[in-house]
Amino acid sequence: MKKPILLSAFVLALAITGCTTKQPQFNVNDCASADWQNIGIKDGQNGYSAQRILSHQKICQAAGISPNRAAWEEGRQIGLKSYCTKSNAYEMGRRGYELTGVCDHNLEELHHANMMGLQQYEMSQRIHRPYGYGYYGGYPFLPWYFY
Repeated sequence: MKKPILLSAFVLALAITGCTTKQPQFNVNDCASADWQNIGIKDGQNGYSAQRILSHQKICQAAGISPNRAAWEEGRQIGLKSYCTKSNAYEMGRRGYELTGVCDHNLEELHHANMMGLQQYEMSQRIHRPYGYGYYGGYPFLPWYFY
C-alpha cells in the first residue's frame, strides 16, 4: 500500500519540477549583441520597473558596454502594454502573484482583476491542501485513529 503512495508522490514531484521554468539570465556575453528594445519589451512584459536597466548596466559594465537606455525604455513601454491588462492581472493573481506597481492607468480595474485571480488561487490552494500545510494538519503522520 505504501508503494503506490510513494510512487504517486515521486511522479507528482517530478511533474512539478518539470513544469517550472526559469527565465534565462542576462549575462556579459549578451551585452555586445543585445537588442535593447527587445530586452525592454521582455522586461515590460514581466512587469519590471525602470530600475531594471541598472541591473543590465551593472552586468554590461564588466564588458565595457553601456546599455541603450532610450531603446530599452521604448521597448519596456511596449511590453507594459501587454502586462497592464485585465486578463494578465487576473492570470497573475490566479498563479498567486500580485501585480507590481508599474501600471499607470486603469489601476482600479487591474487591482480588481488581480484580486479576483488571487481569490481563485486561494480557493484552489484550499482544495488541494485540505489538511493545511504539511502532510496531515501540519503533522508528518496520520493521527492514531486513522490506522
